Amino acid sequence: MSKDDKRITRGRFAGKKITFASTERIEEFTQLATDFMGQVFDFLPGEYLISDESDLLDFTEMGSSDTSEIWKQITQIYGISPPDLESERLVDIFTEITRRKNLQ
Repeated sequence: MSKDDKRITRGRFAGKKITFASTERIEEFTQLATDFMGQVFDFLPGEYLISDESDLLDFTEMGSSDTSEIWKQITQIYGISPPDLESERLVDIFTEITRRKNLQ
């Protein structure tokens, strides 16, 4: 078993395998991710865990699927909006922010 594969040992999910999502792509954006999470969500490094699968919906209130307030922040700070992207995954957002910075 690799270090990324764990089995739950007790409770109703005992025996189920946990596989952590890859962080390969998100690691390409370490500094941007730190800045973004601080500016948009007011998180300090170590106060969040993100992976290649992390999505803005992961940071909405429980039961909510409204990311409009988050997008207001992102648009104000980084100048991108939902129509600029195919998804709300953080890696896609970071890719677009980086692309635009490289054009300047």
